[in-house]
Amino acid sequence: MNETASSAAAAETGERRGASTNGTRRPQTDMGGRERRLLLVSAAATLFLSAAGVAVGVWTGAKSIVFDGMYGVVDAGMTLVAWSVARLIARGDDHRFQYGYWHLEPMLAFLNGAVLLFACTYAFVDGAGALLAGGRPVGADVGVGYAAAAAVLSFAAYAYLRHKGRGLGSTLLDLDARAWLLGGALSAGLCLSFVAAGLLEGAGAARSAAYADPAILVALSMCLAPFPAAAVARSSREILQVAPLDLDARVAGIAGEAAARYGFVEHRSHVAKVGRAWFVEIGFVAPSAATAKTMGELDTIRQEVVDAMGGLGPGCWLTVDFTADRRWI
Repeated sequence: MNETASSAAAAETGERRGASTNGTRRPQTDMGGRERRLLLVSAAATLFLSAAGVAVGVWTGAKSIVFDGMYGVVDAGMTLVAWSVARLIARGDDHRFQYGYWHLEPMLAFLNGAVLLFACTYAFVDGAGALLAGGRPVGADVGVGYAAAAAVLSFAAYAYLRHKGRGLGSTLLDLDARAWLLGGALSAGLCLSFVAAGLLEGAGAARSAAYADPAILVALSMCLAPFPAAAVARSSREILQVAPLDLDARVAGIAGEAAARYGFVEHRSHVAKVGRAWFVEIGFVAPSAATAKTMGELDTIRQEVVDAMGGLGPGCWLTVDFTADRRWI
C-alpha cells in the first residue's frame, strides 16, 4: 500500500489520533514546568558537588575522587541537555516535528549512557594501570570527609527527585535520579576505601595502603558500568522502535475483543514506544464492502478501544481504521 492511498483511506474512515483529542498539541505547562525546575536544581547541585570533588581529588592525589568529580561533571552536562529536551517536549508538536519531540528522550538516554560507559571504561584502565605500577598514596583523612559528605548529599538528592518527580512519568528525571543513586554508591565506596587506607597506614602498612585508591577505582568502575550499559540497550530499542512485547500483546487483545464484539473478520495492530510517547495503530476489516455503520457507531468503537487502554494521555497517538479491503491495514 502506497503512502497516498494510506492517507486517503485514513481520511475516509475517520482516523482518530490521541494528539488531536486529548491535548498533546497543547504544552503541558504545569508538569513540564515542574520537570524542568527539578532538572535545573539537580544540575546546579551536581556541578557544585563535582567541582568540590575534582578540587579535593587533585589536592589529595586521589584519582578515584577525581573520577567521581568528572563523572558528576558529565552527568551535570547531560542534565542540562535534558532540561533543553524537556522544554522542547513541553512545546508540543509543530510543522517540522508533527509528532512532537518525544523522540529526543531515548536519544539523550543513549548519549548519556554511552558517555558514562566510556567514563567507567577509562576509570577501569587507569585503576588497573596504577595497581600494576604499585599503587599510589593518597590523603586518606580528607578523602574520608569528602566521600562521606558526597554520599549523604547524593542519596538525599535521589530521594528528593524521586519524591518531587512522582507522577510526572519523566524518563529524564528517572535517569537523573538514577545517576544520583549511582553517585551516592560511588561516594560511599570511596569512603570505605579511604577508611581502609587510613587503618592500613596506622598499622604501619603504608605500602598496602597505596593500593586502596586504584583498587576501589577498578571495583567501582566494574560495578557502575552495567547501569549505563543497560540504559544504552534500553534506549537503543526505543530509537529503533522495537515494539514493546507487553504493549503489543495488550493492544492486540483489545483489538481482538472489539473485532469479535462488532463482527469484524480481521484486525491488525502496530505499536511503538519512543520515550514517553506511544504510537498505536489498529485496523479492522468488515465482512464486506456492503457493511454499513454510522460515523457515530465507528466513534463508539474507537472510544471503547480508548477506554480499554485506560485513556489517552499526553504523547499517546492512536489511529483506528475501518475498511472492507485487507490492503488498507
